Amino acid sequence: RVPSRWFGAVGTALLFWAVLGTGIGGDTYRAYFFPGTIVMSMMFSCIFATASIIEDRQAGFLQSVMVAPVSRAAIVMGKILGGATLATFQGLLILVFARSVGATFELSAAIGLLASLFLISFVVTAMGFWLAWTIDSAPGFHAIMNMVLLPMWMASGAVFAASSSPWLKFFMTINPFTYGVAGVRRGLFPAAAMDSVPDLQTSIWVLVGFAAFFYLLSSMVVEKTRERK
Repeated sequence: RVPSRWFGAVGTALLFWAVLGTGIGGDTYRAYFFPGTIVMSMMFSCIFATASIIEDRQAGFLQSVMVAPVSRAAIVMGKILGGATLATFQGLLILVFARSVGATFELSAAIGLLASLFLISFVVTAMGFWLAWTIDSAPGFHAIMNMVLLPMWMASGAVFAASSSPWLKFFMTINPFTYGVAGVRRGLFPAAAMDSVPDLQTSIWVLVGFAAFFYLLSSMVVEKTRERK
């Protein structure tokens, strides 16, 4: 219902794809950068979705929700699912350009692609929920999210392949974005040789683990808030 939000998230990612892809390596790099472009668009959507938690708190709406006769875990899940669903739809919009970079769609890979899109959206939204619940300033929240998420996205295989640097390689291994980008890449290019990229099944299971972890973390911070009150 907010066209500017959709346009900003999708348009920014597509501009990065067009400019960086053309400027760095032409058609070959644009194909490599395309999965990262999709994840970037969804990342922006997740940030916008969770920033509304701070706005709801300041407007008093969140207090009304918190006294509703439902569990706190259900409130957290509802908010995360809403943000993740919107982000997934935005990722699907960018798939319109997939054929232009030589992507192919096979049934099993396409299912894995959809699962990867939703799971990385869920992980980022849950992470944003946890941070938004503990931060009172909307500008501060955006600053922290950009400081945390942009390096994670850049060091995920979205912009460059696996590094030989030991510390960067370790960071990529524990980075949920690595598995989100890998799942999207494997789903779009199932026949391509990608020795350094986690396989689709591994990516999905690791994302499930991160999703459960950040959902529990978000639920715990909400419960602690109620206990203090």
